[in-house]
Amino acid sequence: MRSVGRVLEIWRYPISSVGGERIARSRVHPHGLNDDRKYGLIDASTGQPAAPEKDVRWRKALHLTAVSPEGELPIVAFPDGRRCSLGDASLNGMLTEYFGFAAAIAAYEHTRWRLGFPLTRYRHPHFPLHLLTTSALEQLAKLTRKPAIDSRRFRPTVLVEVDRIAGFVESDWIGRRLRLGSLDLRAEEETKRCGVTFVSQPGITEDPEILRTILRNNKRHLGIYCSSEASGTIEQGDEVFVSV
Repeated sequence: MRSVGRVLEIWRYPISSVGGERIARSRVHPHGLNDDRKYGLIDASTGQPAAPEKDVRWRKALHLTAVSPEGELPIVAFPDGRRCSLGDASLNGMLTEYFGFAAAIAAYEHTRWRLGFPLTRYRHPHFPLHLLTTSALEQLAKLTRKPAIDSRRFRPTVLVEVDRIAGFVESDWIGRRLRLGSLDLRAEEETKRCGVTFVSQPGITEDPEILRTILRNNKRHLGIYCSSEASGTIEQGDEVFVSV
């Protein structure tokens, strides 16, 4: 295997479609990071999962933030500073008030603490890790003539800072083995981007040109999905290796 760079950022998203938290290290299992994407937002009247990329009603979800204290249920932070645990019975009412329609928290079937939550499903094939490189972001910035592009637009699990490689380099890793820290991965497929990439977030303005540029220049792909057959630990600064 050859060294290609190092882990620059690690992100965890306790609630799908909601802003996440940057962390320094995590245990990763075949189903994903500890406490990552265990819950999701649903329309309480229909049971349908949130779809910010398709339904403008859900776009405010990206202005919420979810954090996951160790050994506790996630906590949702609202733009006005209010914070509420998933274990608090008032949370669904607060979400309904925030969105302007009946909204609620639901759990995925693999979630350990799902008692009392309705169940929901992933809307897309689920992989334990979504990897993005700095070279891909730099290439996208160059194509859109922007000074930089925030990685949060793409909700990666891991952002890899690569050495002396330009362009959408991770697309070339499909089918290869990767190693990050003590974690062995396989690059399975490119990530097909959706409207979430241009939705506004705290400190990030709405920008449809982001998705248009990815569509025109990389067949709508940016980043890759990876699978893992065994558990391991990743940490910021870990060297990243790719099989040749």
